[in-house]
Amino acid sequence: MMDLNLIITVAYFRNSGLERSESFAKDIEWLGQQDVTIPEPLFTSNKYVKYLEELAAQSPPLFFCHLYNIYFSHITGGQVIARKVSEKLLEGKELTICKWPGDHEELLKGMRDKLNALAQHWSRDENKCLKETSKCFMYMETIIRLIILQ
Repeated sequence: MMDLNLIITVAYFRNSGLERSESFAKDIEWLGQQDVTIPEPLFTSNKYVKYLEELAAQSPPLFFCHLYNIYFSHITGGQVIARKVSEKLLEGKELTICKWPGDHEELLKGMRDKLNALAQHWSRDENKCLKETSKCFMYMETIIRLIILQ
């Protein structure tokens, strides 16, 4: 059960323009229409989702370490990778995941500003945040390696 503070915190970040679920769903649907086999989610992906759900309920500040790292790494590096995939494998088709409702740099700035404002109310335990950042990259690296091996 989520407490009221967490519900308010999560609501604060909704409709940021950075949400990707709908874009992923559209791209996956399009790929399926191109006769691309869509695999089931990997065990590691499901494990990471469960971890994030539990972490969000237990410690929003640590959850937001993951949110920050995922958004900022995916939006910067992920966009470069998505464009390369598009050019080399999709005959230049721009995936929905690469489209933003406005300037993605401004959207990131808005997210960063919100995170910084919220973080002022959290205790400063930078070691915990560094450990979570390490876990974030560990999960993402594992997932990417498994995708490459498939």
